[in-house]
Parts: sequence; structure tokens; C-alpha cells
Amino acid sequence: MMRLAHRLGITRPKIGLALSGGSTHGAAHIGVLRVLEQEGIRPDFIAGTSAGALVGCAYAAGIPLDDIAAIFKSMSWPQLIRPKLIHALSLFDTSPMEEFLRENIGEGEFKDLDIPLAVVACDIVTAEKVVITEGPLAPAVRASASIPGLFNPVELNGRLLVDGGIVDNLPIEVARNMGADYVIAVDLSRREGENKRPENPVEVILDMFDIMQSRAAMADPSECDCYVRPELRQYSKWDFGKADGVIHAGEAAAEKCIEKLKSDLRMKN
Repeated sequence: MMRLAHRLGITRPKIGLALSGGSTHGAAHIGVLRVLEQEGIRPDFIAGTSAGALVGCAYAAGIPLDDIAAIFKSMSWPQLIRPKLIHALSLFDTSPMEEFLRENIGEGEFKDLDIPLAVVACDIVTAEKVVITEGPLAPAVRASASIPGLFNPVELNGRLLVDGGIVDNLPIEVARNMGADYVIAVDLSRREGENKRPENPVEVILDMFDIMQSRAAMADPSECDCYVRPELRQYSKWDFGKADGVIHAGEAAAEKCIEKLKSDLRMKN
């Protein structure tokens, strides 16, 4: 947790932001970031998995939050995926997603970002967690969001990578390892009994993935310094059309934590 020097207010803490995966629920990260920004709280490090990697990457690149929200609300699955059923390792190819990322976030690399970023993926061959902190941004984010079976794995640096939510859906430890003294974790994951009834085969796959994460790939919330959990059970994880409501849910969750954040961080200024 926080080092003694920071508890005593001797030095300014380095703030880390851990952003979980959550498919289209990722829009809630935008709402959380809006509240933090309004309070003058800016992360020194961002660690993101899947949807958290996407939003975290855009923010770390210096894209204004209103623009990130507009990008998210402009998304549709036909823009991001296409069927791939012959000689394929998945139902859909996400090559269009990578192109969309390049068009909206740019052709940059990790070294070009305003805020240091770490993206979590999983090597489907070795089952290892892979933390990406260098190289091109778009393929790294795409790999982190490649739900196995649904989206195709991504070949990157000699590895076959899939969604990091398999191994670390709330990358608190990654943020710590980057150098953060104080970690704000934003958790969009499912808890048992919280999801709406699935309405199509894709939502069944996403629910199955959520169940796996909740039992094997979630950090203990007590490992972070501030835990933010938006209320999202009423929203589908496959529908971009409710992005405004999801963003507002992120704002509401962050506002509940803001007094704790201000108190904690004021102690060390």
C-alpha cells in the first residue's frame, strides 16, 4: 500500500490508475476520468486491460475526454469486426478495430504518450500474463481486447496474444510496479447475480468470460488505495448505444469516492 513517507506527507505520491476490462462498459472509465480531472487529480501512470486499455491509451495520448466520449459513442461493431469463419481461430476478425484505433488515436508508440501506459494481454500458448509497455499502440490495445473464441488472437513480438482479462482484469499490481504509490482502481467486472439476462449468443459468451474472470483473474480490491465500482448491471456489454448512461454511471461512482480521494491526497501535499 502507500509508503510511509507519503503517509506522513513528506513527498508527493505518484498516482496510478488501474482500469479493468468490461467491453462496452468501458465508457464508464470516461466518466470516472471526468470527475478526477475536475478535481485536479491526474494519474502519473495508467495500467489498462481490454476496454480499460483502450480508454487508458486514448487518455494517455492526450486526447480530451469529450473527444474520447465522442469516439466511444461513434463506435459500432461493424466498424470494429468482421466475420471470419473459415480457417480461423475465432468468430470475428478484429483487424478493422486496429485500423479504427490508428485513425482515432494515431500511429504512435508507447514512448510518445503523455502518461506512461501499461497494457495487459495474455499469451494463449503459454498462459502467461504479458504486460506491454513499448512498441506500437494500436496492436497492443487490440490484443488486450481480443476475447478468445470471439475475437482473433493477435501476433505480437513472437507471441499469440488474447484478452488480458483472462489473467488480470484489474491491473492494480501492474500500476504498482510502474511506480505508483497510490492506486485508484476502476472495476467494471461482473459480480455473481449482477448481470442482466443475456439476449444473444455473444452476450452468453461475454457472461461466461465474466464468470471466469470473477473466479480467477480479479485482484483483491483491498490491494488498491481507492476502489471505484460503477453500477452497470442494467446495461448490455455488447451495446454501444447506451454509452451516455454508462459514462454517467462512471461519474456517479467516482463522485462517491471523491471525498476519500481528496482527504487521502491532501494528507501528502
